[in-house]
Amino acid sequence: MDENWVESIFTWADKNHISDLVWITHNSYLKGGYFRGLPRDKEKLLNLTELNLLGSQLSELPPEIGKLVNLKKLHLLDNRLTHLPIEISNLTRLEELYLAGNQLESLPKQIGDLNNLQLLLLQENRLTALPKEIGNLLSLTTLELGNNQLISLPKELGKLTNLSKLTLWKNKLTKLPKELETLLNLTEIDFIYNKIEFTQENIQWLEKLINKDCHVNI
Repeated sequence: MDENWVESIFTWADKNHISDLVWITHNSYLKGGYFRGLPRDKEKLLNLTELNLLGSQLSELPPEIGKLVNLKKLHLLDNRLTHLPIEISNLTRLEELYLAGNQLESLPKQIGDLNNLQLLLLQENRLTALPKEIGNLLSLTTLELGNNQLISLPKELGKLTNLSKLTLWKNKLTKLPKELETLLNLTEIDFIYNKIEFTQENIQWLEKLINKDCHVNI
């Protein structure tokens, strides 16, 4: 395997003052804490299944991040990311992607290639739109989009029939695509702090959800 990419990712980590793997004690976690940082051992890097770079002041990710093909969880909360590299599409084993609290203005259409993704947290960014390819994330059960700048939603969201949680609080939505009415497995949905004019069809859909004990916040 060409290992130039390994040296590139180590250089990026050093430049951004990312530590080697260290244990952070935190009582709110089931195991009493979590590992944070990037291992400097090449074998460990190649076999990494969880990468936590929470609060690392990152303004960008290197394209080499797409080489970490065994990742299942990627924690990037509370950084300063404005975009994601298209190479993120190579992380096809990824199940959880945490991007809340960044400065993302858009998502690459390649995010739709993460077909094992179950959880996607994007709240508190600067998103004005979502790529239609987000509708390819058929394994997704949790999608959080609160506190962005969304003015509309792609109709392809209606394909995400496995969704159980969808949050869209504090955006700039004025209407909902009819296709959302196919989302009947939701147990939580939140539209508060928007200016949505609900149609009769929207209301009937929400009533169905409420009758199935979904928590609806509008």
